[in-house]
Amino acid sequence: MIVLRPWAPADAGALATAWADPDIAHWTAVPADRSESAAAAWIAGWDVRRRRGLSLDLVVAAVADEAAVLGEVGAAFVTRPPQVGWWLLPGARGRGLATRAVRLFCDQLLAAGAAPELVADIDPANPASRAVAVGAGFTPTATPTRLRRAI
Repeated sequence: MIVLRPWAPADAGALATAWADPDIAHWTAVPADRSESAAAAWIAGWDVRRRRGLSLDLVVAAVADEAAVLGEVGAAFVTRPPQVGWWLLPGARGRGLATRAVRLFCDQLLAAGAAPELVADIDPANPASRAVAVGAGFTPTATPTRLRRAI
């Protein structure tokens, strides 16, 4: 089982490790400065971004060890409809955790009325992420790279 929780200062090392992962860096937007201090600064801004309605990024962790970062799921609210994204550290991949995390996150956002629909833009060369999106309830749109999930 998984839990979604806010980022904490103790997570900076795990976030820096994620930013350095070649797959995460290839498929997601990571900063040029991938140091632990940059990760700590990003985490320090988490609550400000959330309160301003810019984004909500949550740690994916196991219920048995909530302190250990397995990945992240988040939504950018600066786009309409909000865009959802995710990543998992290499040791957490291939076990269905991303699908469960994305489904749980989207269920919560939609139930809370955060938006009437969510989208995920996925590169066609990334079939694993497309499978996660479909498994989490997203459906294809007329745009080949975009999937949507509505209330």
